[in-house]
Amino acid sequence: MKTIKTQLPLTDARLNKFITIGAIFLFFFGGLHQIHAQYLFSGRVIDADTKEGIPFCNVYYAGTTMGVSTDVDGYYELPVTVLHDSLTASAIGYTSLAKTTGDQEEQTINFSLESANTTLDEIVVIAGENPANAIVKGIIQNKDLNNLEQQPAYQYENYTKVELDFEKVPERLRESKLMDPFDFVFENIDSTSDEKPFLPIYINEALSDVYYSEEIGRSAERIKAQRASGTDNQSFIEFVKKVYTPFNVYNNYIDIIDKRFISPFSDAGLGFYEYYILDSAFVSGQWSYKLKFKPRRKQENTFYGDFWVADSTFAIQRLNMRMSPEVNINLVKRIIIYQEYEPHENLWLPVKQKMIVDFTLTEKSPGMIARRTKSSRDYRLNPSEIQNNFPEKKKGTSPPPPLNSDEEYWQSIRHEPLSETESTIYALVDSIQNVPAFKTYGEIFATVFGGNFDLGKFSVGPYYSIYSKNPIEGTRLRLGLRSDDDLSENLRIKGYAAYGFLDERWKYGLEGMWLIHRYPWTIIGAAHRKDISLSSENSEDFQEGNLFSYSFRRDVYLKLIDVSETKVFYERHWDNGLSNRVTILNRQMDPYGNNEEGGFNYAFVKPGGESVDTTLNTTEVILKFRYAPGETFLGERFNRVSLGTTKPILEAQYTLGLEDFFGSQYNYHKFSLGLRHWFNISPIGWFSYRIKAGKTFGTLPFLLQEVHPGNEAVFMSRSVFNTMNNYEFVSDTYASVFLEHHFDGFFFNHIPLLRKLKLREVASFKAVVGSMSKNNQKANRLNGFQPQSGADLYTGFRSPSTKPYLEAGIGIENILKVIRVDALWRLSYLDNPEASRFSITVGAYLGF
Repeated sequence: MKTIKTQLPLTDARLNKFITIGAIFLFFFGGLHQIHAQYLFSGRVIDADTKEGIPFCNVYYAGTTMGVSTDVDGYYELPVTVLHDSLTASAIGYTSLAKTTGDQEEQTINFSLESANTTLDEIVVIAGENPANAIVKGIIQNKDLNNLEQQPAYQYENYTKVELDFEKVPERLRESKLMDPFDFVFENIDSTSDEKPFLPIYINEALSDVYYSEEIGRSAERIKAQRASGTDNQSFIEFVKKVYTPFNVYNNYIDIIDKRFISPFSDAGLGFYEYYILDSAFVSGQWSYKLKFKPRRKQENTFYGDFWVADSTFAIQRLNMRMSPEVNINLVKRIIIYQEYEPHENLWLPVKQKMIVDFTLTEKSPGMIARRTKSSRDYRLNPSEIQNNFPEKKKGTSPPPPLNSDEEYWQSIRHEPLSETESTIYALVDSIQNVPAFKTYGEIFATVFGGNFDLGKFSVGPYYSIYSKNPIEGTRLRLGLRSDDDLSENLRIKGYAAYGFLDERWKYGLEGMWLIHRYPWTIIGAAHRKDISLSSENSEDFQEGNLFSYSFRRDVYLKLIDVSETKVFYERHWDNGLSNRVTILNRQMDPYGNNEEGGFNYAFVKPGGESVDTTLNTTEVILKFRYAPGETFLGERFNRVSLGTTKPILEAQYTLGLEDFFGSQYNYHKFSLGLRHWFNISPIGWFSYRIKAGKTFGTLPFLLQEVHPGNEAVFMSRSVFNTMNNYEFVSDTYASVFLEHHFDGFFFNHIPLLRKLKLREVASFKAVVGSMSKNNQKANRLNGFQPQSGADLYTGFRSPSTKPYLEAGIGIENILKVIRVDALWRLSYLDNPEASRFSITVGAYLGF
């Protein structure tokens, strides 16, 4: 630590004399400096891949003490009194570069540093406590004092800028005829980037005011303006923002693209990082220390880099860090974070933050660079003033503020001007949108990944459902047609027709939806379908799969049902994640198979025992309630896809069966309640659970009760019991739990031979317990469990009442980045001859 020496008190005479002598020294040595400091080097140091300035990079004469560090944007100025042959730039994570100097008095020398294949050097610490550790302990102990988020109130203006670019566009592709329409892009980009050309696809700017008040009990953000080029799709804009989840380096963990990284200032930081002191100097008038840090072990979710910290207050002043090179993460080559703080009253507050994520499939394949710059200013920390300015809480879902593209307006409100390259990007992206080939290539991309062929106002598909095969239908051909936004932005009509060449039956479906409001999202619709199904659940609970649904199944007879269903529905998403859906639905079911031919036998003994039904007709009113706070969606009209939420999701459903309504045969009530959530358990991965409980009132066929979902395919599903057969267990009162823990390579990362494969461990456990009333058992007695080993017959159902049904598994995921293989054990009810006591299942999952 810095030594503070006691000084004599200064009298007025001494003070005047001190000032006079100081002025003479300043005049003399200042003049001497002007005489001898005849040369000035200036320029910028950038990342060769991302073209971003590299902050806190050292620019110096090799072998001397003459040098300087770049600012947060990579710019530097270095005055010198003597010339050397070359000037060197070096930074952590990059290959150092030296450039020859000239003899001019003022010289501009720019550096473009290549990313290094980093091998972090070992650190040797002599016996006794590492002095760097004492500083880190001071940072940890004083986090609450230095952390903005621990203040009772704050307000500031926030400016963010997000840019997406394709990089490493292959030369062969650039020279192909396919890219001829985009020649102007590469010519322009070449002139601004010097080395590796990249293709800009999106840029977004936003200005907002951020508020927090402990007294009010919440935070708020008021967006004042935003601008985008590349797309005006608000859903896409929000999706890109989600990639950059806000983080605070003072927190124990930093969440980036759903991965949890350990902060270098975590309470447990000394267990994950090694620190040592590099330098000390004055930073903004505060004596400070520069520390370097690196991870203690390979492949943990950590960073390496350096930072400046203030003496005595232990406040972070500057931070430069990169993702450790061997982190077990997919599709991401680099994550770079820069943070800069400035003093404000007694605090060092964040004023600038840069984050760069380099996405790439393989080392040499084309990739995408996503970069985000955040600037904060005009801080206010007075609680009473902030309470007076605090925006009112929104009382309903409202549309985002309109995009403002006026350049003069943005020039007046930006915290910093756009660089030459960024200014060019706006023009380029807009120009790309107007190239006819861009639309054509976009349609091809949408067809490949969306599955539908665009025909103007309509589209045909999806192509992956055109062909499938199963023992009942034989070869099945299916063709679907859907209206698009060109026909109507509020009306969506879609339908399909299918034909089975073995059963010689036509199947079809038709659906119409009308979008009433986008904010809040409100829709009504009607649908009718006549088809075969793998499940007795209605379409509100079950979604048919693609061609794999009927393929690659275990050697168990298919239990298909001929279904005719008609429904009308209304759905609305309210504020704060609450949504509800009301559906009136009529369903007629005729299960395939009988005792003579094998397959799925079904028979329901009517009350009184006088007759047996082999078909069903039911009309239901279904009320759904869902609470998912913080949930976001991708898609703006009909094709909304949930991007999830970090908070628990609560779902409740009530079903009323109406007898004698459209031919319905049954009157009943069904209730169910479910809860699901996932959360990180750093450093050992993440955990997810699903809990569901329910009850059915009424004497009903077992197909209308809770049929616990089984799986007779070799492909694994996370939401079913993978060692249970379809229709093997049924209950009218039940509770189930699904547990899964993903270790994210916690064990494999410590095994040298497996480390490079980036394999990840996963463990699962599933259980259900249930019962069935005596009346329901009696009415469904013809379908009761009767094991018949070796017979191609449906063995019937039972309830998991004497003991819970249990299954467990361990697996390996991230094989070739997308494949998951599980070994599964069935732990109870092993007396069923068709039961699979042990199985190997395969699944596919692509994630970071």
